[in-house]
Formats: sequence, C-alpha cells, structure tokens
Amino acid sequence: MQKTILYICIFIVLISFFFVLIPNKNMESTIKFIFNLFLITIIIVPLISAIKKIDLTKYNDILNKNNLYIKNLDNSVLQSNIKNLETALKIVFLQNGYKDLDISININKENKTTNISITIPEEKNYNKNEVEKIVKQQTGITPKIISR
Repeated sequence: MQKTILYICIFIVLISFFFVLIPNKNMESTIKFIFNLFLITIIIVPLISAIKKIDLTKYNDILNKNNLYIKNLDNSVLQSNIKNLETALKIVFLQNGYKDLDISININKENKTTNISITIPEEKNYNKNEVEKIVKQQTGITPKIISR
C-alpha cells in the first residue's frame, strides 16, 4: 500500500512537470485524459492483486458450517412440526372417542410429500372410514389405515 501511494505521488509530480513543458495548449485535454488513465491503472492494479491474495478457504469453511447448522435447524423444525401434528391429531381423536391409535407421520422434504399412517388395534371396533375422514379434514391428507 505504501508503494502505491509513493507511485501516485511520483506520478503526480511528473504530470505537473510535464504540463509545464507542453508548449501547445491544444493537446492538453488529450494528454490529461491519458495521464488520468495511467493514474487509474496505478490505483487499481494493487487493489486487484490484493483481492487475488485473499484466502477464501476460511470463508468456505464458515459457509459449510453455516449450511450444516441450517440443515440441522431444518431437521429439528421438521421433527417439531411432526410431533405437533401428531399431538393435534391425538387430541382430535380423543375428542371423537378414539383412543389407543398409533399415529405415524413421515415428511419427505425432497419431493415435499407427507405420509400419515394410523394403526388401529384390532380389539377396538373403530370405523376406518371415519378415522380416515377425520385425518383428511384436519390435514388434507388421506392416511394409510392399518389394523393390528
């Protein structure tokens, strides 16, 4: 950085000296333009070389850790949503007189599908169609009903 500042100072002194020596004032604007291009180059080249020296592996590690954290957060939110849906369905079933139902919910994030399966004990004479209707009304998903 110090070299760049030194080069800019030297360049400005040389430009000033050069303008004193120019006899023809008609060429002054063209020469100013050319010198300005050189000045911009003197400023930009060190900036570009400094950018190339930045070690991006540190940032990649940070990004990978953040992505892993986000995936873990997504999974915990998904598991929490599954538990909340199971609890809500159990409450609705209890309100409708259905006890001892085993509710299993599987959410597939890749193809965005939700599968609900309800296992009904055989000793209970629950109406499968009514259980299916309750789940369909509450979730919009047709469950798989299993008798055990």
